[in-house]
Amino acid sequence: MKIVLDTNVLINGFKDDYSYEKKIIDAVIAGEIEAYANKQTLRENKLIASQLIDNDDYRQDLDKLFAQINWVFNRRQISIVSDPEDNKILESAVEAEAEYLVTSDNDLLKLEEHQGVQIINPAQFWVKYKDEGMDLWKQLTNFVRTK
Repeated sequence: MKIVLDTNVLINGFKDDYSYEKKIIDAVIAGEIEAYANKQTLRENKLIASQLIDNDDYRQDLDKLFAQINWVFNRRQISIVSDPEDNKILESAVEAEAEYLVTSDNDLLKLEEHQGVQIINPAQFWVKYKDEGMDLWKQLTNFVRTK
């Protein structure tokens, strides 16, 4: 599963070890989910994290996350929302052919989908991720329950 994480997801993951944001970050670190970003966004994320996060354990988690990020090169420009930074995140998601752009940004969330990329908040993503990642037994029992 390919995703792009907006900066707000990284910052919000710091607030609560049991948040959806933190669970997503942990899944990327564990190699269960592929995350993508362009080099400029990744550089900005590192800078913002160093300025806003003073928890050393969480900073170490973010360093592990950053090491797992796959780079993309945005070859196409998208200008769909008013914030240029949001457009860059969207460009990365399209370029990576990501299935999801995970964000808490309302301007991006209003789009819902762009060029095959579903734009959803962390809670929605986590539910979809868990549903798609269910083992065969759970899928079978869910199928039987619906019949």
